[in-house]
Amino acid sequence: MRKLMFFVAALLICHVAQAQYFCTSEGSELHYVNYDEVGQSTSNETITVKNVQREGNTVKASYYDKIVTTKAKNNTSYTLFNWSYDGTATTCTEDLMYGPYIASDSDPARYNEAARLGLLEDKKFKGDNSFTLLNEAQAGTAIPDRHYQLIQNMLKNEITISGASYMGREQVSTTAGKFDCVKISYLKRTKIVLKSTNVRVTEWYAKGIGLVKSETYDMEGALKAKTMLVKKNIK
Repeated sequence: MRKLMFFVAALLICHVAQAQYFCTSEGSELHYVNYDEVGQSTSNETITVKNVQREGNTVKASYYDKIVTTKAKNNTSYTLFNWSYDGTATTCTEDLMYGPYIASDSDPARYNEAARLGLLEDKKFKGDNSFTLLNEAQAGTAIPDRHYQLIQNMLKNEITISGASYMGREQVSTTAGKFDCVKISYLKRTKIVLKSTNVRVTEWYAKGIGLVKSETYDMEGALKAKTMLVKKNIK
């Protein structure tokens, strides 16, 4: 009986580990390349998985993202993505304050909630920049709109995500392997002071990984940018 209980518990742990749309292996790395509209590399990203926590059906992890821009001075920047899974849905929130904190020459190891809240106030952040992926969403299922704003480079930025929906499932092949993905698409409107830019974004996410591929198009349907997972090192 005890062996059966241990077996069932192990199955449940494996189920949780495989159900979320992010990696839960501490120290794993995901490598991405960003391309422009003609297929030239514009930057490389290395994501390191840290702060993995599990409690019941809930699992959390942080993606520390180092971005190196091609052929540019002062070309390294950082951002942070916090992921969570509650047994039915995966939620991701980009910590938009982590990059400015690092850029101010502050010690990354000292970044904490107090520092984040201070920067949120300084950057006048308002709104919600999280997104959620449901376990078994069907093609055509709508994803709630979201909007947020903040001060960047002394200018007010407003970002609106609208018309988002699930497009079904697709297999995506990259140099990192083959992935069974959920496909989503949405409109992204970026307003900086009085200038607005609108694009259509399509993204593919795989369980146990996160983003595998992203494509951005202008409103005439021309490809403007692409991101690809090119290598993974799962611990």
